[in-house]
Amino acid sequence: MRFLCESHRLQLLRSQAVAEVRWDEWMEAGREAFSNKEWLVALRYLGASYELSDLLLKRAWTPGLPCLDRYMLSGHFLAECLRHCGEIQLQRHCLLEVHHRLLGILRSPQGADLPLHRNIEISLQMLSRHYEATGEADLLLACERETRRLLRCNVH
Repeated sequence: MRFLCESHRLQLLRSQAVAEVRWDEWMEAGREAFSNKEWLVALRYLGASYELSDLLLKRAWTPGLPCLDRYMLSGHFLAECLRHCGEIQLQRHCLLEVHHRLLGILRSPQGADLPLHRNIEISLQMLSRHYEATGEADLLLACERETRRLLRCNVH
């Protein structure tokens, strides 16, 4: 999913400090629109926040918890907004993308020093809630087993 034009992507990558301020501003505007049930407005802001957090995460040599928290928070807000817009498959895609990214970081050498247990548990809860709501909880069983296995192997 793309929410930022190439020009804005390049501008935001020039300065992490500016990018983090924009992320805060866009998340606040997205949360406000979300609370007012202005789903399409919220979608634009939350989508831009999510894409920006993804850019910052890719750029980080060693991602820290603030970077991962931004990514997870904006991804989960975006997924909820997509649900309200009736985009259930995009909601699922977003939730799975967040979860797989967190698991990938957990498996990586950089993830060995990060306390990711809380983030991954929250992500798994969001996925479980989604799959239960769609009546497909059994589709998540393999993901849950693998997530639990990885957490046991990598918990600090």
